[in-house]
Amino acid sequence: MSSCLPEPKNEDGLPRKVGFELEFAGLKIKEAGEQIQELFGGEIKKQHRYEYTVFGTEIGDFQVELDARILKKMAGSDLFGDWDLDIDENIIRDSIGDIVDKLARAVIPLEVVMPPLPYNEIEVLERLRSKLQERKAEGTESSWMHAFGLHINIEVPNLETDTLLRYLRSFFVLYPWLIEELDIDFSRRISPFIDHFPDRYVEMVLSPGYQPTVEHLISDYLQFSPTRNRPLDMMPIFAMIDGDRVSGALGDEKNSPRPTFHYRLPNSRIEDPDWTFQDEWNRWLEVEKLAANREMLRKLSELYLQRKGEAVLAFKKEWAQTTKILLDL
Repeated sequence: MSSCLPEPKNEDGLPRKVGFELEFAGLKIKEAGEQIQELFGGEIKKQHRYEYTVFGTEIGDFQVELDARILKKMAGSDLFGDWDLDIDENIIRDSIGDIVDKLARAVIPLEVVMPPLPYNEIEVLERLRSKLQERKAEGTESSWMHAFGLHINIEVPNLETDTLLRYLRSFFVLYPWLIEELDIDFSRRISPFIDHFPDRYVEMVLSPGYQPTVEHLISDYLQFSPTRNRPLDMMPIFAMIDGDRVSGALGDEKNSPRPTFHYRLPNSRIEDPDWTFQDEWNRWLEVEKLAANREMLRKLSELYLQRKGEAVLAFKKEWAQTTKILLDL
């Protein structure tokens, strides 16, 4: 899985790290934690009903949770306030929780957040993927309600404006090919979680005259895309640079500042025995390769804008084929 990165090191000269977040159904939260512990050791700690941590494993800490903020809020709240009721509050709380659990498992994914590892060591995570497949974990294709994804958090080489701009441009150029290659499930396409960036913003970023300062890069992003629900979420990176401005734009939306591209596009195909994390990592590597090839990136950005202006229908399909041919994908 550790296919070469064109820019393999971070600002400290260390191998860049990669983390995976897998959404799935079919297992209870405790069962998923126990499976992680069986593979990698460590100790399971129940944070609350909807969140467990497996800490101190041989490769780092895992988080397992039902991916629903409202459920976690309920788990930590006082349902009864100051009411003077002659009942066993714990029994009522557990009964309500059981009902909520059953409803939640139909539509809300269980999410395993894996520890970030050096990119040349992430193959060890395939052990967990294999075990979950053996346990009949359910992914995107198991139900029309399962808008589940695999998120990949890729550490940036550095926080220089030129670097961030190159990666954005590379992703925009390759986006039509990625959509076709990944065969994004209908449930995910109609959900708001991976809405593509507005055309106007994409065209602005790909324009050769667009050479912003980091302040302008962040301002433009927040103007056109004040949300984390993008296939390439830049908010964690921008919060590292200007946390106050990003927090003001996102409001209550959760965002942890960290120097990582939050790539959210792939389906969670955990029910497919032939699927691996490496499949999705290899597709992301094409973004890395193009971002590192400045001359090719410049030419394809200009060609994208030219073809987009000429196209009347089916631009994305035509462009996916163009990039596939030109980049030998």
